[in-house]
Amino acid sequence: MKIHTTMPERLKLYFRKELEISLNYFLNKDFSSSWHHLERAHILGQPYPFHHTLVHWKMLLFGFKIKDRREIIGQI
Repeated sequence: MKIHTTMPERLKLYFRKELEISLNYFLNKDFSSSWHHLERAHILGQPYPFHHTLVHWKMLLFGFKIKDRREIIGQI
């Protein structure tokens, strides 16, 4: 298995867009759609340790913000 240290710029655009869309849905209290886009960012970031970890951090924060113990424990 190869560890990728940098995400290609083209892919990074989609990754950032998914995080942006997730945040917009979250701010509008559409938590289901927000989570969906976090999951999409997670898939894009999986081969890249920094981006993968960043998404898990955002998922953990999401769990805290909506007070979802299962999600908090799952991310920890």
